[in-house]
Amino acid sequence: MSSPYGPQPPYGQQPQQYGQQPPYGQPSPPYGSPAPYGQQPGPYGQQPGPYGQQPGPYGQPGYGQQPYGYGMPGDINAIPDYKGWAIATIFIGGLLFGILAIMKSNEVGQYKMQGNYQMAESASNTTRTICLIGNILGGIGCVAAIIFLIVGLSAY
Repeated sequence: MSSPYGPQPPYGQQPQQYGQQPPYGQPSPPYGSPAPYGQQPGPYGQQPGPYGQQPGPYGQPGYGQQPYGYGMPGDINAIPDYKGWAIATIFIGGLLFGILAIMKSNEVGQYKMQGNYQMAESASNTTRTICLIGNILGGIGCVAAIIFLIVGLSAY
């Protein structure tokens, strides 16, 4: 009778656990070959990097690799959240644009904590756009109010 849990080791022997070497005298599977049926593949990060590039000392990029910077998916902390500009937009561009900008700025921080680079960058760009539109409309409103004030005072 066969076991519903796959092949079992002979009586008296322990099953091979994940990450252990095969018993002495038994060959190990060749490097890069798929794991036998019922076994887990190796842990992530154990395969060689693309084109043989390995990181240099102290986590620095190796020879010929580009260093991380803004716009590259390695330095998520370089993405600005525009929190100060969003707070200033409440007073300059109005309550609606200011609250929207602060909400998007908070999303940037949440995505950065999750490590989601693309969504953090997208929320950062949206925050910048909302702040810019709110400040431009607020500036136009201030200029219009000054013009109406001057016209009203001169007519009086």
